[in-house]
Amino acid sequence: MKVAPFLALGFAALASQQVHAASLDIKITNLTQGIYFTPLLIAAHSADTHLFMPGMTASTELQAMAEGGNIAGLASIIDAISGNKVENPAGGLLAPAQSTMSMLETSDANQYLSITAMMLPTNDGFVGLDSWMIPTMPGSYEIY
Repeated sequence: MKVAPFLALGFAALASQQVHAASLDIKITNLTQGIYFTPLLIAAHSADTHLFMPGMTASTELQAMAEGGNIAGLASIIDAISGNKVENPAGGLLAPAQSTMSMLETSDANQYLSITAMMLPTNDGFVGLDSWMIPTMPGSYEIY
């Protein structure tokens, strides 16, 4: 399975920086018209970590998420590197045109944000944000 760049996610974050740690209010909106998102994983991590990389072969953990919606393996990767994470903020599927809000507290070394979720109904499609640098200026940011 190859990872293809595809993002249908609305994102807004409000950052408040203290040295490098941040409190992020994250709103994720499913912008599709007929695709559901399985449980989301929102993660903050260091620059040398990637949950996925467009064009590269998928890890076993990424395959489990993209093929079955199982975020446990990716969450374990974040735990192993002392990352910060929020698992399943929508409490299940995120329907088309629906949003979910979540708070993510990051620690000093975790300055990059990644988000993943499987798309339903697909057999291995997913949406994701890969290693986006968290801004150091407090404010609101949107990524589409």
